[in-house]
Amino acid sequence: MRRTRIAAVVFAIGLTVSACQSDGIDGTAHEPGTGRGQMGIGSPASPTQTSMPVPEAYPCSPATGNEDYGRYGPGRMRRGGLEPEKLERDHIVIDGEGVNFHGIGRVVDGGTIEMEMDDDYFEPTVLKGPAGGTVTIELRNEGLHPHNFSVPSQRIDLNCGVRAHGEVEVAFPRSGVLMFSCKYTATSGMRGALAVKGPDVRR
Repeated sequence: MRRTRIAAVVFAIGLTVSACQSDGIDGTAHEPGTGRGQMGIGSPASPTQTSMPVPEAYPCSPATGNEDYGRYGPGRMRRGGLEPEKLERDHIVIDGEGVNFHGIGRVVDGGTIEMEMDDDYFEPTVLKGPAGGTVTIELRNEGLHPHNFSVPSQRIDLNCGVRAHGEVEVAFPRSGVLMFSCKYTATSGMRGALAVKGPDVRR
């Protein structure tokens, strides 16, 4: 009788060990649909598998006029819309408009300059160049939100999404200043100017 009990215990232990080894630890593959809440979700891809490459930057594109700028969810945007952000403490005033100031860039006729677009400012903010000259601006959106470069008098209206870059040629005025802006966040201070002479600037 005692031997029968011992045999039964040994048999039960053998079944338990066998069941425990079927969890894949011993190299046996998991049964499809098991694990992760029994939802049939597979295990993460192995480190050797690669996903689709993500580009470092995207091209800017001409605005169509149909863009919906829902910056913080549905409805109108807060910045530049119903609730514009306050101007930065060290902002300036150009041609009567509040501008978040982030430097001056000097260019020659036909020259090129890189301009950073960030959340609520352009850098450099003011470009100084020759009267009637042209400059190619290499735009790069370094912000967390889409932005825009707009010069209505020259029919320039360029949208740059997050991590976007693009080029635009702009002409300096014959005298004074010519304002440019992000049409989405201009009222939050995202403006700048092409200046032939020192702009009318007030702190």
